[in-house]
Amino acid sequence: METELERAKTAAYRLLSCRRRTKHEIEQRLEQKGFSRDITVQVLTVLADYGYINDREFACFWIEQRLAKKGFRLIKQELLVKGVEAEIIGECLAAAGEEAEYTAAMQQALKKVESSSGNYSFTRLAGFLERRGFSYDTIGRVCRDISGKAGLA
Repeated sequence: METELERAKTAAYRLLSCRRRTKHEIEQRLEQKGFSRDITVQVLTVLADYGYINDREFACFWIEQRLAKKGFRLIKQELLVKGVEAEIIGECLAAAGEEAEYTAAMQQALKKVESSSGNYSFTRLAGFLERRGFSYDTIGRVCRDISGKAGLA
C-alpha cells in the first residue's frame, strides 16, 4: 500500500519529467490533486534537497529560452506568474544583460522589416516590439539603429 507521501512524490516526479517547474507550480499542482499542506511541504523539501527544483536556475533557464522572441518585461511577468520571487528575476535579468535584450529586439525587428520588403513604419515597428515585452529604451535604440538601414518612415 502506497502512502500519501509516496503518491505525492510520484506525482511531483511526473510533473518534473515533462519540463522544469518552479516550487510554486509544483506546490499548486499537488494541492490541486488533493494532497495536504504538510505532505506538499515534505515533497518540496525532498525535491529541493535533491536539486530537482531551484527557482534561480529555472528563472535563468526561462530567460535564456524566451529571450529570442520576448523582451525582459514580458519574461518578468511570466516568471512572476510562475511564482518566482522578483529579487531572483531581477538578478537573472541583470546576469543576462541589457545587450542580450537589445540583440533579441534587433533580430525580431530586422526579421519583421525584411518580411515586409522594407516597407514598415517606425510606429508599427515600435508597437510590434512593445507587444513582445521589450523595454522602451531598447525599442527606441533599435528603431534608431535600423531606421536609416531599412528606410523606416
